[in-house]
Amino acid sequence: MPTARGIADLIMPHLARIAIGPDLSDDMTPTLGREILALHDEKVSLHPEWAAELGPLLAA
Repeated sequence: MPTARGIADLIMPHLARIAIGPDLSDDMTPTLGREILALHDEKVSLHPEWAAELGPLLAA
């Protein structure tokens, strides 16, 4: 089974081509955005090297 890092290495080159916008979900839960951000923040704290690679893609 691939490691989380191995999977991230496979995904990272493709993230720059993906546009995630307001149509992320049709879920009308008012807290959905905060819940997604909390998941992201948790992953960033667990994998700072991944966050360092992702940062420039999100800024683009």
